[in-house]
Amino acid sequence: MVLTDDEIQMLLSLPKCILNPKARKISKRGSEQVNYDAEGESGEKFKVYLRQNLRIPEGFSCGLLFVTESGDTITLTRYNGSDHEHGNPLDDGKPLPVSCHIHRATQKYMQAGRKAEHYADTTTRYSNLDGALKAMCFDCNISGLGDNFDTQQIPLL
Repeated sequence: MVLTDDEIQMLLSLPKCILNPKARKISKRGSEQVNYDAEGESGEKFKVYLRQNLRIPEGFSCGLLFVTESGDTITLTRYNGSDHEHGNPLDDGKPLPVSCHIHRATQKYMQAGRKAEHYADTTTRYSNLDGALKAMCFDCNISGLGDNFDTQQIPLL
């Protein structure tokens, strides 16, 4: 399935509410993980995940996945830490500086058979998993994680 850039933007901006805000952390292969289910205002299904490497503080990621009617998932966005280099091979191909970066799904990368969210830009809006989650909740209109993550309270940094 290939989404258009307009469809991706609509899914990112659609109001979403976390359905299981008390989901528990689990330890798995050297990281702590939490998985949430979310729903859009018209019944669209999403998943939100958080991952923190237990050995590398800069090794973290949180993301938003769209769940299709068939049950497949498409990662719409991913907010990564600064523990690795990244490049956009269908664009200039030059590696981005090692820094926090935000991945976004694009029609271009999906059509090329790459990961939907392969494209990324660097950011200084966060430096840890908590900040990444707050930025993602703000950017993607996600609510339901409690007062600390109320998107109305999170400024653009």
